[in-house]
Amino acid sequence: MTNINLLDEALYNSIYRSPRVGNFNEIWNNIKNDPQVLREAVQITEDKYNKRNTVKGLTICDSILINYKSIDEIAYMNLIDAIYTNKDIARIVVDGASTGGFSFLFMSLWNHNLKLTNEQKDFAIDEAMNKIGTTRYQQTELLSNTQAHGVGIYDIRYQILKNPNWSFEEKKKLVMDFWNDAKVYDETLDQWEWGIINNCVNFKNYHTILEKDTLYEFTYERLLNIYKDKAITEQIWNEIQFCKQMHKLRPQQWELEIISKKKVLNYI
Repeated sequence: MTNINLLDEALYNSIYRSPRVGNFNEIWNNIKNDPQVLREAVQITEDKYNKRNTVKGLTICDSILINYKSIDEIAYMNLIDAIYTNKDIARIVVDGASTGGFSFLFMSLWNHNLKLTNEQKDFAIDEAMNKIGTTRYQQTELLSNTQAHGVGIYDIRYQILKNPNWSFEEKKKLVMDFWNDAKVYDETLDQWEWGIINNCVNFKNYHTILEKDTLYEFTYERLLNIYKDKAITEQIWNEIQFCKQMHKLRPQQWELEIISKKKVLNYI
């Protein structure tokens, strides 16, 4: 009989322990090629304090969510079901602070091919609304595990807004709910744009390839000609298109001022 705890500990030591112990590829390949191990690892159980729900193989589940493209489908979908029906499971963070690390829910949103139900979408939104700065945020929740699901500008709100499960109209409302303060939203969008500019792939001879003022003038073909790499081009292009859509969903204050002045001029 397979000991999930021993396998999970070995996997954890090969990824997160410092210094690392064991060969990750060897350990993970042995685990991922055994569907029965994966399916047992995603089963819900009680933590050692009998206070919260958890899964039998924390690190195994963590790796399942990272390597979703090449994993047993039954095990993966069982884990997804557990995440979107159990807040304890959704908020699990294997490596990092429980108040802001990469939670299971956060990681599940990386898979844009995963079709979420309306109930699952509502679950994700409900968790995202606990983040600092939303229209529902309460200061008393700052240090609780409701603040899981990432930190900074790339937290769960960013993941939801990038995810195709939500329509343009749904995102139009969400982007207003996720940032109650217009100034904070404007700064966040600016940082997303600078994140593209400052990506390491854009620096050659200490100069950046892209400029913020002309960011939206680049075509896909031009980017491909610059990077000579389809994967990098896709990454940068998708980030540009995301920021471009955010401007449409919720224009920044300077854009609203221009729109307002145009309306006045048209009226005159």
